[in-house]
Amino acid sequence: MTIQCFKRKRKTGIAYVYQVSVRKDHYTARESLSFPDKTSGKAWAKKVEAEMLRQAEQEEPEDLSTKAKTGDITLQNYLEMYRQKMASLPKDQRISYRDTLAIKFWERSWLAKKRPKEITDKHLIKLLDERLATVTPATNQLYVSVLRRAIDWQKRLGIYFKRFITEDVMKELWKLKLIGKSKEDDTRPTEEQVYLLYQAFLDGYNKHSSLIPYHHLMLFSIYSSFREGEICRIRHSDFDMDNGLIIIRDRKDPKKKYSNHQKVPICSVCQEIIARQPRFEGDDRIFPYKALTVSVKFSERTKALGFPELRFHSFRHDGISRFFEQNMSIPEVALRSGHKTWDNLRRYTHLIHRNPPDLWGRCKAIEAKYWAKNEVRNTRVQKKLQQPEPSEHL
Repeated sequence: MTIQCFKRKRKTGIAYVYQVSVRKDHYTARESLSFPDKTSGKAWAKKVEAEMLRQAEQEEPEDLSTKAKTGDITLQNYLEMYRQKMASLPKDQRISYRDTLAIKFWERSWLAKKRPKEITDKHLIKLLDERLATVTPATNQLYVSVLRRAIDWQKRLGIYFKRFITEDVMKELWKLKLIGKSKEDDTRPTEEQVYLLYQAFLDGYNKHSSLIPYHHLMLFSIYSSFREGEICRIRHSDFDMDNGLIIIRDRKDPKKKYSNHQKVPICSVCQEIIARQPRFEGDDRIFPYKALTVSVKFSERTKALGFPELRFHSFRHDGISRFFEQNMSIPEVALRSGHKTWDNLRRYTHLIHRNPPDLWGRCKAIEAKYWAKNEVRNTRVQKKLQQPEPSEHL
């Protein structure tokens, strides 16, 4: 708390400007007034100071919206309310699981402890610069966009929070290369890499505690070109084996996040792979696994096996390339891959039309040879091997 006095020369004489400032915990107040003499100025300043201190000592209001009007909430307070609001909305209005993870990151960050008046563009720059040690500018771009949209929801939440991510701040972040666009991943696995990975994943699957058949997921991704999230959502009840069709629920669409169900043709290889999957009681999904787990663990395994350039997305890319190599048209490929704009597929059209290798035929032979030589330790595989072999015409 401070009381300051400044002299000001005026035509009528000397004026004394008294300024009173009080800052205690998260309470900040400041007032100033001019006086013709010091006596009246001091009296006013003492009175104002006492009133400010009285307000600062008052018990904090319990209602968050009331506190927000004075800027007395942290970013963490705001984001917690935002997540609660999202959880109360119908499913088709909520943010995605990926965006929820981004919000939780901001809640855990050191920036979350600050209040609206305390946050500056320098804080945001510092935090994003720290993150570049572990993530790409594209990931920073995603997280900043998610936070910006969350703060734009303040009117619906009834809670004020300063919009500190302005257009000028975004331009500065782009200029500093703290945020950026994601790079196109054109990496395709070689035929030999597919066989080596299939063998390694198969051996890893033959453990008592193993759950996810990465070897089958890899081949299914190649022959379907589905995204990992789509693969982990498809259901047995949505699979029309007679007509070779499957329904992908909530398919990715920039304008429609939910209820965007699409019936997609799948080839005989995908149908064979589906037939090899064990059923999970109480879960109708064909691959009942978390997409994020599949993606992250898959990358960890390819890196450990000496192929750090290969991600799960690399096999979707390979699948789309194979479609064009089979002389499919852009609309035919788009139906299978789920692309909404043809521009995203034009980079594949330069591929030489040839008959791609029979990866599944070779991988089936690898798997048959493996089970013939090795003891079956995975109980799910034991149950499946006791069933009749899937028919080749599937």
